[in-house]
Amino acid sequence: MSIKLCIDPGHGMGNIKAGKYDPGASGGGLTEADVVLHWALTGKWVASQLGIPVFLTRDDDSDSDPVSLRDDLAKANGCTHFLSLHCNAASPVARGVETFYRDAADKVLAQKVQDSLLKVYGPEVPNRGLKLESQSQHPRLAVLDFGPPAALVELGFISNANDRVLLVSREKRVAFWKELLPKI
Repeated sequence: MSIKLCIDPGHGMGNIKAGKYDPGASGGGLTEADVVLHWALTGKWVASQLGIPVFLTRDDDSDSDPVSLRDDLAKANGCTHFLSLHCNAASPVARGVETFYRDAADKVLAQKVQDSLLKVYGPEVPNRGLKLESQSQHPRLAVLDFGPPAALVELGFISNANDRVLLVSREKRVAFWKELLPKI
């Protein structure tokens, strides 16, 4: 089966309200929307090197895509897999990665995402694990409406200085996508 991956860099223009920019979480002078956009653009570039087609729900700060329609955009563009990228925020000491999924069919992709990120980041980064969407701060994650396989990954804590170093590292971004993409 051939795949077409939808990479959804969370937040951005019109995410929650039309015409309003949603930066997401922030820390150390960075915004979540900017960090995850860099991750998505890197993913598309690596995928193109591997011959894997990718659709981005947004590729700049002006694309207006409400969160409730991102799964529909992916389906309309023939995507077979959906991955939404985000950053956590909490106290300055909280750190680590976690991946959310809806059901058993999504769990396979979520595990590949989580394992790939942890391998690239190394053992010093806490594994916050795989979690059902009901364990997130929202009872239901609209982007997981795509249907299997779909996952939402929290790439690290933007509020933590150590995680921020990883979040802005081009080397880590490229390594993550090179690790993950051949597995999906």
